[in-house]
Amino acid sequence: MNSSTLLDKCNTLKVRAFSDLLAHQENSPEYDHMSFSERLSLLLDAQLQANSDKRVATLTRQAKLRYPYMFIDDIDYTLYPKLKAKVINQLVECEWITHRAHLLIIGPTGTGKTSLACIFANAAIRQHIPTLFYRLATLLLELIVAKKEGVLVKFIRKINRAKLLILDDWGNALMNSDERHLLFELIESRDQNSSLLITSQYPIETWHDAFQDSSIADSVLDRIVHSAHIIDRTKEPSIRQLLSARKGGV
Repeated sequence: MNSSTLLDKCNTLKVRAFSDLLAHQENSPEYDHMSFSERLSLLLDAQLQANSDKRVATLTRQAKLRYPYMFIDDIDYTLYPKLKAKVINQLVECEWITHRAHLLIIGPTGTGKTSLACIFANAAIRQHIPTLFYRLATLLLELIVAKKEGVLVKFIRKINRAKLLILDDWGNALMNSDERHLLFELIESRDQNSSLLITSQYPIETWHDAFQDSSIADSVLDRIVHSAHIIDRTKEPSIRQLLSARKGGV
């Protein structure tokens, strides 16, 4: 079989990375000393990496992260004085998602909660874990619309394809009756099956207030808080203030 026929078959199979490296191997003497198995391994590795990159790109687009290009290497620990690198390194391994636990990031505005959430989201995506990012207020609105349009079950099923659901700005507004019941229904449908990452500027002990219904609040929070890792930023300085002080000191 000549090279042209082999490349045509690669194109038919849509293994472009395999095809490109195969063409390169055919024209590069640096591969002449390698065995068939070694060259084939390189070809397969190239295609596997290309497939992974494509999957990551798709998951990143679907996640709709607020900061889609935030990664662990972007953390400047001088802006997070009390943040432990060891803890962050453990969390980006995403075993907590594998075990269907949750992650809560608590702290005032400006302490980098959403940035951290997006860093963990990207770590999950790179492990091919489907992820979705929502401001809680936006999700509640979409749940209300889905209910009115008679597609609530379908919408919740779509949300639940994400093994990691990020809820940003938890507790920023009081929930009405429809909102708290819909949120409970969503949380209940995900219980024991997937993970939540929640950011909030309010202490966990005040989260009941947003529900305006203690029984539903207990039901929802019991499913979240008791199986959650917590990053507490409540006593951390504002990153904006630290950056402003740096500029002023230059």
